[in-house]
Amino acid sequence: MDVELTGFINTALGAVIALGASAFVEWRRWRRERDQRTRDDRRAAYISFLNATAAASETLINIARGHDSDETAFARAGTVLRDSNVLSKRLELALAADDTVLAEVTRMVVLLRVYRDVVAKGVTYEADEFQEARVAFNEQRDRLTQLMRKTL
Repeated sequence: MDVELTGFINTALGAVIALGASAFVEWRRWRRERDQRTRDDRRAAYISFLNATAAASETLINIARGHDSDETAFARAGTVLRDSNVLSKRLELALAADDTVLAEVTRMVVLLRVYRDVVAKGVTYEADEFQEARVAFNEQRDRLTQLMRKTL
């Protein structure tokens, strides 16, 4: 084999290896950035949903304690999920979260509806029925938060 041909082949082979390695490194960087964007989007959706449910719970507590006691208070309790954007935030989660998280989100919304219905009936903060609904909601929120953390 000619020395010039061997040099050319070695140079070409080195260039192919360098190009392949560069492409592989770039692909890994792109994938890492994509995964980070996905986690950031998921985190934002999680926070948004949890903030909405916290706002709904705070409204319900204020109504049950009598701090928010005008004539429309119980009507506001009935619309708290809509007013605090819980349902729209749950739809956002449907795009970002996995099925396990969505199942727990659905359970949380069900418990929030029970909580809302208790307050809309006029049950006060001190009543056992209110406390049971509030505790069930808070426990589900804590379970959901732990599950969300594991997916980030």
